[in-house]
Amino acid sequence: MVLRRPHRKSRHSCLDCKRRRVKCDEARPDCFKCVKRHVKCEYDPSISLIWTIKELPRGLSDQDFGISNLSGSTCSMGSVPVSTGNPTTTPGSLSLLNNGANSSSRASVLNLHDLKLMMQWCNTTYHTLSHSERTDIVWRNNVPEEALSHSFLMHEILALSALHLARTGTGRYQCSILGDINESNIKAMFAFTNIIVVYTFGFPATPDVLDPLASVGSLYQVLDLTRSILKVVRSPSNYLKQTNFAAMLQVEPIRAQLPDDAPATINQLYEANEVCSTRNRSYETGVYTIAIGNITEMLSWVYGGMTASMVARCWVIRLPARFMELLREREPMALGILAHYCVLLHALRHRLCFGEWCISVAKAVWAILDDQWRPVVDWAMRAILGTNYIEKMTK
Repeated sequence: MVLRRPHRKSRHSCLDCKRRRVKCDEARPDCFKCVKRHVKCEYDPSISLIWTIKELPRGLSDQDFGISNLSGSTCSMGSVPVSTGNPTTTPGSLSLLNNGANSSSRASVLNLHDLKLMMQWCNTTYHTLSHSERTDIVWRNNVPEEALSHSFLMHEILALSALHLARTGTGRYQCSILGDINESNIKAMFAFTNIIVVYTFGFPATPDVLDPLASVGSLYQVLDLTRSILKVVRSPSNYLKQTNFAAMLQVEPIRAQLPDDAPATINQLYEANEVCSTRNRSYETGVYTIAIGNITEMLSWVYGGMTASMVARCWVIRLPARFMELLREREPMALGILAHYCVLLHALRHRLCFGEWCISVAKAVWAILDDQWRPVVDWAMRAILGTNYIEKMTK
């Protein structure tokens, strides 16, 4: 079987290049093609898997409430506290849209954290939204001035600045709670992380009509966040075995023999892995071997009758970190294995939040891979969409 690398399609092109279906160099604020055509260059905002803490415990100091509570990129999740003059409350953006009129009447209190965030906006963050020198002054000066009359806009400015600091700052911006797990909070944190994992799978991502293949990137974000969250409680998990949470750590999967046609597709994955390794010295054979072995074991769990959400989590947490990088780069073998992961999600489709992923991602993987790689995912496509899946792909 001759294997070729598929054409890599950008997920972050500007709107005009997406509409015209041409390759975008993704230059900011204006891409080369838009500059050449003298048209306005705009980019879609990314969907971030972040949340805000609605209320903090009474008695926290201003230092506890400030920037030190922001998470950095290594946490892959964060809470963005935005002061309103009351150091015990951090409203979420949606609630601010509803009560903005009330909050605007509150007495202003000098807050050094807010001032720091506004400096961040005026110095750097406004560039994220500006697309030319003409709009620089609008975003840097006029928008903050408008925010003085609309508290919900002010909170969004400060929140985005805080997120910018969290993603580009040093370790002192790491999430303090996640960095201080001990016997007094390990049970709560363990339950919290598992609930958040399910939430991330159910996060309502907006469908990208211009780029239906974006679901692969969206699932990658979910998997990456899942790995980061679950790693938080891995080290102290031994203590949990001595508590009334011990049963949550005791997994007794019922392994079953795979369907008659499944071993053939698993062997096909291994064979493709070996073929690629002989053609490319830098090919990550060992990484893919581990990922294939993990997916084989998880499939035996599913066909053994296990349909708990932990199946989706177990495969992710066992993946080598390098596999996630290869998946982000849309390497063909990584995409082929991802299609088989969608079979696991298909088995969990009756659960709260897994149903949509298996179909949209499987279709996207099929569209990305070329004719040389598609036989590798044929079994997965039939398991998810049925034997007539090719007809469904054209509808």
